[in-house]
Amino acid sequence: MQKTSLSLAYNSIVRSLAILIAVVSVFNVFMTSCLAESTLPRSEFVGIQEVRNWIKHGREFLFVDVREPKEFSSGHLPGAANIPYYEIEDRREEIPLDRPVVIYCTHSSWRAPYAGNLLADYGMNNVKILDGGASSWNAGGQIIYASSPKEPEIIPKPKDLKKEFKYPVQRKYKTQIDLTEKQLREFDGKNGRPAYVAVHGVIYDVTQSRLWRGGEHDPSDGQGYAGYDLTELLDLSPHGDKYVVKFPVVGRLVENK
Repeated sequence: MQKTSLSLAYNSIVRSLAILIAVVSVFNVFMTSCLAESTLPRSEFVGIQEVRNWIKHGREFLFVDVREPKEFSSGHLPGAANIPYYEIEDRREEIPLDRPVVIYCTHSSWRAPYAGNLLADYGMNNVKILDGGASSWNAGGQIIYASSPKEPEIIPKPKDLKKEFKYPVQRKYKTQIDLTEKQLREFDGKNGRPAYVAVHGVIYDVTQSRLWRGGEHDPSDGQGYAGYDLTELLDLSPHGDKYVVKFPVVGRLVENK
């Protein structure tokens, strides 16, 4: 009788372990799938000094100015082509693949990163973003050119500049979840992890945004990171939460669970 009980207990333990192993395997496959979906390409920044060295040593490359035609006409970098950022996807075949392409806007704050990351989504790993943009290039004493008879200058970014963003297909959350601030930290957009941000108690998935690659927002000057409550930061920004609320809602930010 005792042996039979021990045998039953042993068999029960073995079955439980088998079920646990199966559950862990399914979970690992699920997490791997999620991580793969959230790993998105990002164009790297290149410094002005490095580009100057390219010019000095005769390296062939192309500047692409993603500002408005009026801005380009007033002053642009040498040999630059002008493709406004909102046209870059439809005109991506104009981007050469056989040499480096350096994209810039006024400060390379959001137009250039958006365009660069969009092209990275299409597998163009030869695209880089000029750190500091046209303003820094001009301030450093490098030559700029104008398409008009006027003296070339880098004019300020237009106040009425339209913002048109297109993103890859975004994940939909049929069942929403609540996260504490500690749990939110785990979704920082780094190393393939999804990028979540909280604003006014609501958690949004910005993983697919072309301005949130790697979990850092362009532009935020090192202040906007995924995995955090950005309510105070966005309340102080010019556009507030106008754009973040367009992303999928994951759930709500709670104090305790």
